[in-house]
Amino acid sequence: MIEVLVAKRAYCKLFLHLAKYPHSSCNGVFLSKKQQIQDHNGKIQIIDCIPLFHSSLTLSPGLEIALSQIDSYCNANDLEITGYYHANENIDDNQ
Repeated sequence: MIEVLVAKRAYCKLFLHLAKYPHSSCNGVFLSKKQQIQDHNGKIQIIDCIPLFHSSLTLSPGLEIALSQIDSYCNANDLEITGYYHANENIDDNQ
């Protein structure tokens, strides 16, 4: 099994994105260094998070453009998209 480590920066960006929009579905992507698995004995370290949307989560031209820009950013900074997060709206959840 692969162990996933999440940096404070990535966790805080994820949490703040969800806390700012509790009434909306939210999504985003996680980033890590390239060749992460081979370099760290099967451990993946998430070093950053890029929040994407907090309204429509369907496949849309906006998502395609965002992922294209993130891919360009990753190539320039020796990073790769490692994961995706999605959270449903939870403003009425009392538990």
